[in-house]
Amino acid sequence: MNIWKSVRWTEATQVTSILGWPPAEDENSSPSGFYAKLRAAGRGTDAAMFLGQALPRFEAVVWAARSLQDMSTPSRLPNEVQALTSTLLWIQDPSENRRRAAFDAAELAATTSPERLCAMAAFYSGGSITDETAQPTPAPKDLTGRLSSGAVLIASARSADAAALDKALRLGEALASGNDV
Repeated sequence: MNIWKSVRWTEATQVTSILGWPPAEDENSSPSGFYAKLRAAGRGTDAAMFLGQALPRFEAVVWAARSLQDMSTPSRLPNEVQALTSTLLWIQDPSENRRRAAFDAAELAATTSPERLCAMAAFYSGGSITDETAQPTPAPKDLTGRLSSGAVLIASARSADAAALDKALRLGEALASGNDV
């Protein structure tokens, strides 16, 4: 397991506490070490949820969007395509206009679509979540990770590729390690 250069957490318990999980057995366990134990135990869903919180918000959105993009989904509806496209455009240029465009696209997508969750993750990654004329309100800090991991989990469950989650987790590991993907 590589050192997670992109991850700012130093202990796994910092991440597990965000998830509301009991403290890690080894309180000094690194996030990458704890994640490796989840993977070795075959706990892919937990590994995805842990990874979503361990990654910085921007990287969590990149992970979700790239994972969705890599999973073949021939039945994507136009609104889901637009939600994913708006997220990918925000990744290229994480400006306020593109962040809000991701929100607008997400609102048109099906409530349970991973593409909607992905676009919402981009919106909740920073900036105010209120209307531009209202008092600025930051998003809850854990929301981007929850939406990103949810998008990956739903998309992998719907994928015809039995290894979809494993591939998404490997992509997330590469992002956490600071590798250019």
